[in-house]
Amino acid sequence: MPKYNELTTISGILTIIAFSFLVYRVYITKITDHLTYLWIFLILIAQSLLIIYGKINHIIGIYFPALIIFSGVLYIFYVKTIYNETYFLMQELKSKDILKDEVK
Repeated sequence: MPKYNELTTISGILTIIAFSFLVYRVYITKITDHLTYLWIFLILIAQSLLIIYGKINHIIGIYFPALIIFSGVLYIFYVKTIYNETYFLMQELKSKDILKDEVK
């Protein structure tokens, strides 16, 4: 059993709190231009390695937060691939009657 297992739990909780602000911002704005596919890929790899390490060593303080962050990054990836920023902004401007539809 590793020493100071509580430190991994505290670290995981703080990481989840910090990361939740990013996921919330993406949820509200649907803007992911500042997050590259490389960033998403590297975070997914890092969290996968943490999950594997935590499962092998039976340290819930590592793999449980990593699972939560992994799911948050998957949501960000979903938003990045589904929402086209230009289309989203055009729809918002049209709904506020700032941008008019073309007359045919």
